[in-house]
Amino acid sequence: MQTLQDVQTWRGMTMVDADGDKIGTIYQIYLDRQTGQPEFATVKTGLFGLKTSFVPIVDAEMTGDDTVRVPVQKEQVKDAPRVEPDGQELSPDDERRLWEHYGRGDYDEWHGDDQTTDMDLAEDRPAVVGVRLRRYVVVVPTDRR
Repeated sequence: MQTLQDVQTWRGMTMVDADGDKIGTIYQIYLDRQTGQPEFATVKTGLFGLKTSFVPIVDAEMTGDDTVRVPVQKEQVKDAPRVEPDGQELSPDDERRLWEHYGRGDYDEWHGDDQTTDMDLAEDRPAVVGVRLRRYVVVVPTDRR
């Protein structure tokens, strides 16, 4: 399982599938409010990077050369539900569709304590009740651009 410190540098890196095939470029990281841990990443996919796909990153690993490998297949990402987050969060229905698509049975609408509240994360609007995923804004230092 990746920690917040692990994923802070992933924005802009290349994501590859379990076979090493390129999926796309990592754009945003989403934390699970229930656990406080990184759960999904949005990845710019398609010929010109115009599509955005959510990919689970719980068991992702750095493989060197600014590449992150995830234990899913490129085709599974390609077939994932198209979910465009409006601002910072998804709806509970969108989240459920993503969990189900990736064969994850551990989804439930979260109603507990938000484990991300003490992380000093940027907040541009209030939380939607029951939504587990929270976008984590990574500010890239100017010398890395």
